[in-house]
Amino acid sequence: MTRPLLAALNAGLADATAIADAVRAGTRTAADVMAEARAASAGAASLNAFITEDWDAAERAAAELDRRRGAGELLGPLAGVPFSVKDVIAVAGLPVTAASAAFAGTMATTTAPAVQRLLDADAVLLGKTNCPEFAFGMTCDSPVLGRTANPRFSGATPGGSSGGEAASLAAGISALGVGTDFGGSVRWPAQCVGITALRPGLGTVSGDGQVPGAGGDLGANGSIPASGTGMQGEFQTIGPMARSVRDLRTAYLVMSGGSDAGTAAAYPGTGGLRIAWTDGSALGPVRREVTDLMERLAGLLAAAGHAVHHSPDLFADCLPTYNTLRAVDPMVDHAAAVAGREDQVTAANLRTIRASFAAPQEEVQRAWRDARAAQAAAVGNIAAFDVVLLPVAGGPASDPDGLLEIDGRTVEGWEIMGHCRAVTLTGCPAVSLPVALSAEGWPLSVQVVASPGGELAALDFAAELETLGL
Repeated sequence: MTRPLLAALNAGLADATAIADAVRAGTRTAADVMAEARAASAGAASLNAFITEDWDAAERAAAELDRRRGAGELLGPLAGVPFSVKDVIAVAGLPVTAASAAFAGTMATTTAPAVQRLLDADAVLLGKTNCPEFAFGMTCDSPVLGRTANPRFSGATPGGSSGGEAASLAAGISALGVGTDFGGSVRWPAQCVGITALRPGLGTVSGDGQVPGAGGDLGANGSIPASGTGMQGEFQTIGPMARSVRDLRTAYLVMSGGSDAGTAAAYPGTGGLRIAWTDGSALGPVRREVTDLMERLAGLLAAAGHAVHHSPDLFADCLPTYNTLRAVDPMVDHAAAVAGREDQVTAANLRTIRASFAAPQEEVQRAWRDARAAQAAAVGNIAAFDVVLLPVAGGPASDPDGLLEIDGRTVEGWEIMGHCRAVTLTGCPAVSLPVALSAEGWPLSVQVVASPGGELAALDFAAELETLGL
């Protein structure tokens, strides 16, 4: 049997679960784990993954964990796990720039609740990672730090907007990453480098601490910035990135404050699941190899005893309504953040922010009504199945400039992200998991989507897919 792809791509790198188990058992010290992560970072400095590294604090935290274990204390579920945080999430005492020159000197005085829960579970923070300005981008180019490289596939972007997180994980620096996802910003980078990621459903992981928060707060005012207003405030989620699905599960339970209670009821187990699938052709161009992959996967699942249904138009109405609402929904928080600093914001993003105020109020209201209708219809259709499968994109990673060839046609930018954007509008949880390789030898990932509240169902099914050798 072919070795499962996720394991093959991350061969030689311990996942967070293995690290925490070893630190708790005393077979590895947290100090040794940090030394290994620091050496990996030094060897990968050219990646440009981190805007800030805080190794002194990380080593102190590791030493304290070793002391506590030596004193007989029971350590947390993520004991000694090195993790990093995307630079649109506030962490007290560290810079929070949102990758904008307008905020290059800003220090956060507050920590996002999702990050604090990881710290409380004894994970060890390494620093903050690069992203495009305000996380507006499907590659990882920052006016503050420059471009982040893909540590595994030199001709490809590490993705955006959580590209620094993806690069750090793939390079063996972090063992767990914290990103944000609005239109695919953890799912797409996970495919680009060959890791896995979870976009939690709406409201399951606290969104507080994302910047700019409500009123343009950058986390420097001594309080937790709200998750924001408008479309981005509602639909952008904080989610984990990792080298195994079991790591995502642990991280999600920690970040959400949840437990395993009710898991068995949420997930029927092996065999007999109702599964819908689509290649996403209704959402944009799709390579023939991606369609072939989805057909092959559907056949394997049917042979395993699942009830598999082809549903090509399941998300078709979600993408145009997402795109329309994205264009006209006023970006109030970003406008407040950049007020008086417009000359330090990239011209393209300043245009985007200003253009969002151009539509008449009735047009904005109509866009919201259409989006709500598409969301309700899609969620109702998803509810007829245990899980729904579709690709992360119509092809593998784009090149570093955001261009992707799909069977003779070049697509770019947000057109590549249609599959992810459509799922975002549903508000449903989605796991991004690499399951095959493209003609270039780059990962092709699927999204495992479940109904609202079905994070554990999506993760458990993804864990089954993780073991497949396609």
